[in-house]
Amino acid sequence: MIREEINEIKKQFNKDTNVITKYAGCYVDAEKNIKFMNKDAFYSLPEEDAFKYEEIFRKTLSGAIGKSLLTLDFSLYNEDENSPHAFLMKLRESRLDDELLLDEFFRKVIESYEHAENYYIILIDIMYDIPGKASDKIAMDDASTEVYHALLCSICPVSLSKPALSYFANEGVIANRVRDWIVGMPMHGFLFPAFTDRTTDIHAALYFSKKNDALNESFINEIIGVEPPMSSVMQRETFEAVLYDILRDELTMPVMSSLSSNMLDLIAENSDNPEPLVLTKNDMVKLISKSGVSDEAVESYEKSEDADIEVLADNVIDTKKFEVKTPGITVKTDTDSIEKLETRIIDGRKYILVPIEDDVEVNGMPVKSI
Repeated sequence: MIREEINEIKKQFNKDTNVITKYAGCYVDAEKNIKFMNKDAFYSLPEEDAFKYEEIFRKTLSGAIGKSLLTLDFSLYNEDENSPHAFLMKLRESRLDDELLLDEFFRKVIESYEHAENYYIILIDIMYDIPGKASDKIAMDDASTEVYHALLCSICPVSLSKPALSYFANEGVIANRVRDWIVGMPMHGFLFPAFTDRTTDIHAALYFSKKNDALNESFINEIIGVEPPMSSVMQRETFEAVLYDILRDELTMPVMSSLSSNMLDLIAENSDNPEPLVLTKNDMVKLISKSGVSDEAVESYEKSEDADIEVLADNVIDTKKFEVKTPGITVKTDTDSIEKLETRIIDGRKYILVPIEDDVEVNGMPVKSI
C-alpha cells in the first residue's frame, strides 16, 4: 500500500463516517491470562470512548512505509484452506458476530504474541463505501465503486499510571492518587485485506510495528501467515555487512562519498513515485561501478550470493546524515560534509581524516578532527 491509500483509510476513523460497524476486545495479563472479552456495535460507545478508540486505530496506520508500515504479500502457498489467511477470511466474513471464531482469534494472538506485560487486543470490522474519483482526483461521493470490507487489529500495552499526588475536591485535600491501568497507543497491528489501488486486495495485508526494529516475527508468522520480512534496522545492518565483506579495502572515503551521493541522486529521481525505492542487486552493481571501485570489486559483488538481497533505499541511507560503519568504528556527519572526509593509510593502518571545522561523531562521541 502507498501513503495515499493508507491515509484514505486512516481518515475514515472519525465520528462522522461510521465506517466501523463493530468492535471486539480482549484484555490479557502478563501471564497470558484473559481477564475479559467484550464485543458490541461501535456506535453504542459513548462519544468520548469512541474518540479514544479512533485515535488508537489511526495510530495503527501511522509511521514510515517500509519501517513501521509493511505491506505483506500472500503467495498461493499462504492461502490454502488451513492457512492463517483462510482463517482471517472466515473471521472477516463473520462480521465479528461469531463468538467462537473471535475466541479462537484472540487465543491465537495470545499464543503467538511476545510481550511480557499486560495488553489489550482490539479488533474492528470496517465497511467503507469507496467513492469514485474524477480525473483530477477529487472524490465523487455519489459515485461509489465498491465497499471495502476489512479487519483492523490493534494491540495496545496496558500499564499502571505513575504515582502522583492529586487534589480531591470533595474532601478538599491533596493526597496520593489511586493508580489506574492505562491503555496506551498500539505497539503492533494489521489491516486485512490491504487497500491496494483503492480496491480490496485479499492477497496482501498491512502490518504495523511501532518500533521498526521489533517486528514480532512469531505474530506475523502465526496470525498473518507469511514469512516475516527483514526489519528496517536489519536491512541496514545486512546491507552494510555485505558491502564491507565484499569491497573491504576499496571502501575508502571517496568511494563511500560517491556511493552515498549516487544513492541520494537515485532517491531524488524517485521522489515523485508513490512507491518507495527498492534497491536490487543489479541496482547496487550499477551504483558501486559508478563510485570508483575496481572492476574486480564490481565483479565480486555481482557474483556474490550474499548480495542477492533487496532493501528499501530509505532504510539503508539517511538523506540528511552520512554514516559509515566498519568493525569497531562508526563515523557520522551531515551529507554536505561527505566529500571533505578522506581515508589515508599511515604506518599500515587506515585512518579517517576529518576537516577541523566540521562536526563529526565517531563512535557516538563528537570530534573536530582525527
